[in-house]
Amino acid sequence: MDHLRPDGRTLDIAISRIKADPAKRRGILLSNPGGPGGPGLAYPLDLKPLLGEVASQYDLIGVDARFMGRSDPLDCGPVRLADLYRSSITRRDFITGSRHAAAFAAACRANNSGLLQHANIREAARDLDAIRAALGEDKLSYYGVSWGADLGVVYSQLFSANVDRMVVDSVTDVEGSEYRHLATGLGAEAAFDEWAAWAAWRNDKYHLGRTGMQVRANVTELVYRRTPVKVGKYRIDSAAMPWVLQSALGDESDRDLMARNVRTLLDAAAGKPIKPSEELLGFLGQFFEISPDLSRFAAASLSYTCNDNGWPSGPAQYWRDARRDHKTQPLFAVTILPCAYWTDHTTEPDLAIGNNTRLLIVQADRDSIPVAWARKLHQKLPNSILKTVDRRAHGVYDERIPEMVAEVNRYLAG
Repeated sequence: MDHLRPDGRTLDIAISRIKADPAKRRGILLSNPGGPGGPGLAYPLDLKPLLGEVASQYDLIGVDARFMGRSDPLDCGPVRLADLYRSSITRRDFITGSRHAAAFAAACRANNSGLLQHANIREAARDLDAIRAALGEDKLSYYGVSWGADLGVVYSQLFSANVDRMVVDSVTDVEGSEYRHLATGLGAEAAFDEWAAWAAWRNDKYHLGRTGMQVRANVTELVYRRTPVKVGKYRIDSAAMPWVLQSALGDESDRDLMARNVRTLLDAAAGKPIKPSEELLGFLGQFFEISPDLSRFAAASLSYTCNDNGWPSGPAQYWRDARRDHKTQPLFAVTILPCAYWTDHTTEPDLAIGNNTRLLIVQADRDSIPVAWARKLHQKLPNSILKTVDRRAHGVYDERIPEMVAEVNRYLAG
């Protein structure tokens, strides 16, 4: 559990392997799909088609990071994501969200004695090195996206001599706090305006507005409604609506889906018959339903997130931030209220990044995660390579971006 006290309590970590071609084998390639909170055990199955011939060079290792998936879990009780991931459009939204957040944090403390401070990215990086050693390898290679990219950067700082090839995709400012990392509302607002202009040019199809400003006005009215919008059995209120909208906003290839979802929500608000997309219904099911897998995800995700020392304590600062941010982020100001009530934080000092590890950084220029963070990381790592693509996306090692797939595969095969 605590790598600095190796004779103490232990944790089980679940891993998987797809073996390399023995005649071509270079080593092991570990991976992480991001989150935090998402399981990675099956992630090599997603990566293998992208890797193509490169897959034959590596044992592809999937990992459910500590407290995630089939690794030893945390227990914060049964919860709905919609009660924890909320916007604070109104004071009533904020008070309701605070009540849910405080109850969740209290359940996490009560059910996980001695565990929560060890849900942190450095311990997860040390787990990766334990896996390397258990597999009898001198070095590992790695691909991680989003939080998984941050995990790779932390690993390269702690174990730079043990890195063969490392790819970090859509990285944040690893030295910064989670409080800052999740302040991505301005990026989401920019993504919305980009999409709104696209939709306005297609008003004859979607009927969302003839200009981007008209589209924004119609959606703003939808978000700030006093009564929830009913889609099937789900009631989407002003605290949940921004999260529902963002579910199809992150990648420019989802523009049509976003337009169809907004049309559905506007029609539902007007009491018209609707036919929701499968993607929208799938997201609503995950967001509003209670299930063991989703409860486990929330426990791991928020424990890693709130463990960081950068979060203010108590709700007052969060309300001030919400009021301030709504001036420039009227649709997508983010409030992660469970962290206001979190008391278990990492005791390790802040991590400074800077070494000579060879590392490939890939990023989209128009990601809601600022590309400036990737450039800042590149400057701190003189042997790193930075490749960007002019696209709205979070995660660029993707079949929809073939030039970046080729870039990553050339690096891993080199």
